[in-house]
Amino acid sequence: MQKPEDSYRRRLQRDVPTGIAAFLCLIALLLPTIGVTTLLVEGPHLEARGHPLYWLLLGLPAIWSWRMMDYTPGALRTIRPTLFATPFLAAAVLIAAHVSGRDMVAYRVMFLSTVVICTVGGFLYNRSLLAREGAGD
Repeated sequence: MQKPEDSYRRRLQRDVPTGIAAFLCLIALLLPTIGVTTLLVEGPHLEARGHPLYWLLLGLPAIWSWRMMDYTPGALRTIRPTLFATPFLAAAVLIAAHVSGRDMVAYRVMFLSTVVICTVGGFLYNRSLLAREGAGD
C-alpha cells in the first residue's frame, strides 16, 4: 500500500512552480558559494580544484541540492529562507571582493544575478503547491 507522503511527494514533483523555485534556489545559492570559493582559494580553476577548501565549500551545497531534488521535507523547508538570505550572502561576497581589491565585474554580475534569481524564485514559490500545503513530514 502506498503511503500518503509518497503521493504528496509525487504531487510536489509534478507542480511546476515548486520545481522551478527549487531549481532557482539551488542556482541562487551556488552563485555566491562560487564567489566565496574564488575569494578563499587562489589560482585558476584547475589549481583550485586540488585545494581541500574548494571541495568543502562546494560539497556542502551539493549534498543539500541532492536532498532538494529528491524532495525531502527537510530540504524543501529551506527554500523560502534560502531565497530570502542568499542575496545578503551575495552582497557580503561583493563587499569582500571589493575590500580585497578584486576585479569587480564578475562579482557584480554574481550579485545582480542572485538578486534576480531569488526574486523570481520567491515569486514562483508563493504560487507553488509547496507554499500552499507545506513540505509534509
